[in-house]
Amino acid sequence: MPELVVDPTRIRQFGDPANTEFCLVTNASLVDSVRVVNTDGYRGHRVIVFTGGNAEFDRIMRADVPEQAHVLVMSPDCFFESPPRDVLGPRRKLLGMACNSTPTDHAALEHFLRCVEATDPDAQEAFSDRFFALAERGDALEYRDERFGTTARLRLWDRELVWNQQAGRVDWGEQQIVPGGEISVLPIDIREFGEYLRLPLDGEIVIGGYPILHAGVPSFSRRDQKRIHGELWPLRSHPVIAIVEDGEITRLTATDSDGRGAVEMLEALFLVDSRYRLVWEIGHAVNTTHELLTGNHAMNEVFGAANGCLHWGIGLTPFTQYHLDIIAPGTVVANDKGDILLGTPDHEVTVAPSQTPVGLAS
Repeated sequence: MPELVVDPTRIRQFGDPANTEFCLVTNASLVDSVRVVNTDGYRGHRVIVFTGGNAEFDRIMRADVPEQAHVLVMSPDCFFESPPRDVLGPRRKLLGMACNSTPTDHAALEHFLRCVEATDPDAQEAFSDRFFALAERGDALEYRDERFGTTARLRLWDRELVWNQQAGRVDWGEQQIVPGGEISVLPIDIREFGEYLRLPLDGEIVIGGYPILHAGVPSFSRRDQKRIHGELWPLRSHPVIAIVEDGEITRLTATDSDGRGAVEMLEALFLVDSRYRLVWEIGHAVNTTHELLTGNHAMNEVFGAANGCLHWGIGLTPFTQYHLDIIAPGTVVANDKGDILLGTPDHEVTVAPSQTPVGLAS
């Protein structure tokens, strides 16, 4: 297996390594192929094996990780859940690669490690500051797709919304999913779910672009995940228009005959679990150095193209079996004063050549 090089000095979210130890928490399958380099600025480094489970991760943090540490979690074989603040501790910074909810092989880890290194946290902070400043100028955000003449409006002040910023630098006692670069809005805290809750979103949205199908903690089949993602993969070239009423998808229409299969797959999800009709999350990706990797990869979620990029999120694991994100490069986000917050009408994007897309492979 090719060597997987981890260089903590290139991960700018961590900041100054003085008086700090670097810890890589990973799985046994990767230990022999991982090499940690360039740790001269650190007090030392260690590689810790994680075998899965919240209790095991808590034990690692309490027994194996120094009180002052930069921690990178790379766990494709075991589900990793962000630890509570008392487990993380006040003098640690933790970055977790989202690499278990979708299949992540060695080549994908290598690609996304380079994306982590390319991430500019200061540029993300500036993007986020501008985004919120412009959003607060108006009463609504508008999501427009000029290709199809669609518009949907998110009313900002009708009810309490929860904004979550996974972008910029990480301070002591904080954690972030990496590659970083997302501003999301939900009707409740990101770890909770309630089918009675709604985002105050109305209008028409375009579900078209790059689908990511995350699987949750409950028992599931990678084969089913692959098949469902394969049915949704045509959304890249054959978008679907959804009518949304108070945050709920009430109707789907294919923009051409080749998109009907994706409509049927989405409607099958709706039939199995009506909660998939909810537009549960609107994600505003601001990682403009991120390079898309072809296939079903959770870490593609922060793809920000040149001027930021939208993605729609439906379902929420572990409450639903899957969480579906659709990266939608053709959607532009503006406030109701006409200021553009994110996106560009030119929706063409560059995708890194890689493996056959998950869901289409033999």
